[in-house]
Amino acid sequence: MQTYLEPCIELAQLAGKAIMAIYQQDDIGQQEKSDHTPVTAADLAANEVLLNGLKALAPDIPVMSEETPIPPLEQRQDWQRYWLLDPMDGTGEFILQSGDFAVNIALIEGNKPVLGVIHWPAKNVTYFATKGAGAYKRSGTADKQIFVAPPDTLTLAVSRRQKIEAVSQYLNSQFDTIALGSCSLKACIIAEGKADCFLRVGPTGEWDTGASQVIVEEAGGCITDAQFNPLTYNQRETTENPDFIVMGHPDWQFQKLISPHQR
Repeated sequence: MQTYLEPCIELAQLAGKAIMAIYQQDDIGQQEKSDHTPVTAADLAANEVLLNGLKALAPDIPVMSEETPIPPLEQRQDWQRYWLLDPMDGTGEFILQSGDFAVNIALIEGNKPVLGVIHWPAKNVTYFATKGAGAYKRSGTADKQIFVAPPDTLTLAVSRRQKIEAVSQYLNSQFDTIALGSCSLKACIIAEGKADCFLRVGPTGEWDTGASQVIVEEAGGCITDAQFNPLTYNQRETTENPDFIVMGHPDWQFQKLISPHQR
């Protein structure tokens, strides 16, 4: 899997350039999907870059992407290895022009993420990790290994438009906040020690957490569902995630700080 890392970083950056080219246009090709979520020409352009690039890189590895039809479970349940993509995580932020959107590439093996690349096009920053090799942040051409922050003041990563009450009801502690757009970028700032926790209450897909999970885990944190159980990949007919929690340093003892809840 290490041999795939640099090519995936390059692909994510190419997809980011395709996104930014459309970001500058007056008409971003916004439409509504069947699930009533938005999609733009940038989502589709990034998806095409990734699909073509991964097919050339590893033609034998199947791909699951948010922007392509998902095969039924009976067709994919025996996949031992596959790519899991969110061509642009944060479409709503792209539409609002906040800059908080990202390209997500994950490699799943044995139903677990083992490689993750998250590229932030507006900042030209890339986060990446492979299982057992640590997590890194690339700014320009400089790589820096990243780690979750040791316990100090609890900082919660929140969405720019999220009502704090929606998540504060699940916390048994005082906290500061830092606002950011996409799910994957909030996970990345936890991995690099700028925040400690992120609670996602609401619908997401497995592609929203695949790349994030291996990056956060290699930085010393973890991602679980709201009952602190491991997330699953390609094991259910639906690809929708449960509510989930991104947690930083284990010394926070998040099980005591967060009250688990059911959707």
